[in-house]
Amino acid sequence: MKLIKSVTPFRRDEGKDHEALAKMLGRLVALAIILVGAIAVAVGMSACQMDDDDDPDSDWYLSGAWADTEYPDEIMVFYGDGTGYWQSDSTGDYLDFDYYCYGDNIFFTFYPAGAPSYNLNCYIEMTTGKSMSITWPPSSMYGAVTIYYYRVN
Repeated sequence: MKLIKSVTPFRRDEGKDHEALAKMLGRLVALAIILVGAIAVAVGMSACQMDDDDDPDSDWYLSGAWADTEYPDEIMVFYGDGTGYWQSDSTGDYLDFDYYCYGDNIFFTFYPAGAPSYNLNCYIEMTTGKSMSITWPPSSMYGAVTIYYYRVN
């Protein structure tokens, strides 16, 4: 009696299918590794960027009325919500602004009547709770100067 083995015939392209599948799987794994690496780098870099909300001690607002020590009729009023105005009692001039302080800088956006708004970055130094100085850039309404202020209220 003769035993007949059942053998699946070997196809020539079967080895190529496995090889192509292995290459494709390898490429997908490599792509996944690159993607995960890119995400890790992006997360790491964003963690190193300065964020205003990271340090509450360096992101702050003023409040109250502050008079110019040399020209006390010129007053800057700051509100804790980041708005305010400058006013000259002797000339009647008035100028609205938005602002925020970050570290030793105060960033203004001024809104002159009938003209486009403009931004200024100034240096601010709080010398005591009742006095401060703002160093204005050359492009400011004062020119390049440091003005000392005292708290009125």
